[in-house]
Amino acid sequence: MHEQLRPGPPGYRGHPDPPIYAGLLARWAADGRTLPGRRDPEWSRIASAPIWPAGSLYGG
Repeated sequence: MHEQLRPGPPGYRGHPDPPIYAGLLARWAADGRTLPGRRDPEWSRIASAPIWPAGSLYGG
């Protein structure tokens, strides 16, 4: 397993995570959990939904 660098602004080299964290992140990823420094697909889906419901029931 290779060490992953932490995200940061452009040009930032970062520091590699210690191996114990790399293993933990791999386990969380395998379980489908949200990981630090990565987008949460569920949050992205919810945040991109329309503010008001649509359809005949709501006048749209």
